[in-house]
Amino acid sequence: MKKIYVILAILLLNFSVYGQQLTDEEIKTKETVEKFFGYIDAKDPDKIASMVSEKVDWYIFESKYMPWTGHRSKRAEISALFKTLFSYFVDGSEKLEAQSFLLRGNEVAVFGFVERTVKKNGKHFKMPLAIHLTVENNLISKFSLYEETLIIEKVLK
Repeated sequence: MKKIYVILAILLLNFSVYGQQLTDEEIKTKETVEKFFGYIDAKDPDKIASMVSEKVDWYIFESKYMPWTGHRSKRAEISALFKTLFSYFVDGSEKLEAQSFLLRGNEVAVFGFVERTVKKNGKHFKMPLAIHLTVENNLISKFSLYEETLIIEKVLK
């Protein structure tokens, strides 16, 4: 997961250097998202949840095979979500290849690929994903993850 944080940090820095002059709001948004992904990299569900608004619009397309998916609306639900997610995959098997990163105002979008290995059966997968985040008051108020759900369902079965 350290690769995820490093790649995102490099993309964020390069975007600000080459893409545009960042506003104060964009700088705060960037810092919040970097901190959030840093806690994901550290696999710390409570700290991850601390970066989320008390009332959040959290969405990952729902699958009966993936209990961390679906809608969430409260910060308290996010820690349990990540504990469950982390329990399904081999530690250190995660790799995120972020191909592009967009930052505008309080909105962030990341596009790329993720790889993981399932603990229970050793199956490995790689799939495209997109993440959209909204930051308000230095907390994530909206999180949407778009991924190839069928790919994950196949390796979990």
